Formats: sequence, structure tokens, C-alpha cells
Amino acid sequence: MPISATEAEDQTLYMKRLKYEFDNRTFAYLSMKKAAHVLKDDPAGVFYQAYYDLEVVNQDIYKRNAISLNFDYKANWFTRFRGHAAGLATHLVTFRPESLIKVIVPYIPKLEQLRDLADPQHQQFFDHVVAQEQAQLQASQIAKEEGWAQGAKVLRGFVDGNELIKTVATPVGDQ
Repeated sequence: MPISATEAEDQTLYMKRLKYEFDNRTFAYLSMKKAAHVLKDDPAGVFYQAYYDLEVVNQDIYKRNAISLNFDYKANWFTRFRGHAAGLATHLVTFRPESLIKVIVPYIPKLEQLRDLADPQHQQFFDHVVAQEQAQLQASQIAKEEGWAQGAKVLRGFVDGNELIKTVATPVGDQ
């Protein structure tokens, strides 16, 4: 397991944070997929579609990096259930940007801690882990202040401008 943490306590924390983040990305992928579909004719739909588009790319990035991290990740039934349930909840309620902000703000320091515990050879991946969460926060804050469409632009800009995403999107033989 590529990890820079040497203390057993830090290694345990690293694994806990890594598993949680992979679960979080699965949850986000499943819930945003459903939300984008359910809200396609709603003003929030453009935001949730952009969020889903980010999560589609994240799935590829995370799968590739799980291999290099020697991390055998498989989402458990509870994570999959939560993702589907959250997506289905959009039939009843549109999650406001404030709700997303409340979840993301305390989570970013945990991702920064994960990055700090990781082996430096995986710096680019863990920088992406933190940056994509910061982009979600910025997009949610802008959606709150300026509207869903403006928040969606932030997410699209992140996907279009992110070097790791460009690298992952390039077929292996073309790199």
C-alpha cells in the first residue's frame, strides 16, 4: 500500500480516509446520475448534470488510481443503496446549494489530511482528490449566490481545465 505514514495510527487513518473517499465518490456518482436525470427540466438540472459529468470522469480516475495504490476497492451494498436513495430523493426535494456546502466544508480538511498521509509518488492523484472537492464547494457557493447555471460553469471549467483529467482521458498508448 503506497503510504508515507509510518505510524500504525496514521496508516489506519489513511486507510479509513481512503475507503471513505472512494465510497463518497461512488455515492456521488450514483446520486448525481439519478439527480441529473430527475431534474433535467428543472433549473437545478444543469448543475446536477455538470456534477454528474465530473463524477463520471472521477470514476475513471479513481479506478485507475486504485490499481496503482494497490487498493482493492469495491463499493458495499450500503454505499450503493445510499447513492440510489439520495438520487431518488430528488423526486421529492431538490437539494439546495446550502446543503451541499454544509457537507463539503468539513470534508475538505479530511481530504487534505489524506493527501498528507499518502506516498508523494501519488501526489497528482491526491491533489486531484482535494481539488475536485474544492471545485464542488466553489460551484455550490456560486450556485447559491448566482444561480444553478453559474455553478454548473464552475464544474464544467474544472473538468475542462484539469490536467489529470486530460491525462486520464488520453488512451494509454497516446500518453
